[in-house]
Amino acid sequence: MNKKLVAMLSALSLCVTVTACSKSEENTKSQSSTNKTSINIESLDNESVSDPDTYIKLGTETTVEGQGAEVSNNKVTITKAGTYSVSGKIEDGQILVDAGAEDKVYLILNGADIKCSNSAPIYVKNAKKAIISLAGGTENNITDGETYMFEDESSNDPNAAIFSKDDMTIIGTGKLTVNANYNNGIASNDDLKIQSGNIIVNAKNNGIKGKDCINVTDGNITINSKGDGLKADNTTDETKGYIYIEGGKINITSSQDGIQAETELLIADGDITIKTGGG
Repeated sequence: MNKKLVAMLSALSLCVTVTACSKSEENTKSQSSTNKTSINIESLDNESVSDPDTYIKLGTETTVEGQGAEVSNNKVTITKAGTYSVSGKIEDGQILVDAGAEDKVYLILNGADIKCSNSAPIYVKNAKKAIISLAGGTENNITDGETYMFEDESSNDPNAAIFSKDDMTIIGTGKLTVNANYNNGIASNDDLKIQSGNIIVNAKNNGIKGKDCINVTDGNITINSKGDGLKADNTTDETKGYIYIEGGKINITSSQDGIQAETELLIADGDITIKTGGG
């Protein structure tokens, strides 16, 4: 039995027989029953956000107040570490993060409505880490088109409405709705952590995907996907490709797998409802 199938069966077993196990049991479940891998599954670092350095106001004439970002043809490009507040509505634009390899970029979505017809509305092309904060009391909407245009024809990045090539964390108490008409909803090519937030993802393919891992510590997450609901799919490193759910409320309706972990799945706590394959 391969590890992918074991992970899928483990997900089914945990969701059916263990709605929530106590924190005292958490350390005893760090390995799957097959013992084929030696993954050290840990909670990723928590993040917090400070006051913004720069204010980005989207609209027919998008403006930037502060340093580190510039606007060209409805595309806002962030080139430096810092904390950026994003508000307003744009019908066909993009937030592009193209900062330094050691830069941490904080995006505060403060009532943002971003649509992009031919690419990811939020695309983290380069940074050490991107932290997306959902401002309390706000509703934020991210919507892409059915087709993407790529700068490099040999690459399929970005492949999600909110996409990061690097680590990404989502925090805050606000609401985020992602309508992914092209492919995936929220995706990272590295680690993806959902620390909090009220998140709704409607995706043509996978709902939320972290290639190296997904770590959910809290939040209220609803996923409607034609592919998998939660997915970690690193197939080249046996210490990665895992999903660790510590808590939160998760409701998944998917055409394929509800939770797909390439290597291991650990559920320590949480309220999880999964409906797959139409029933």
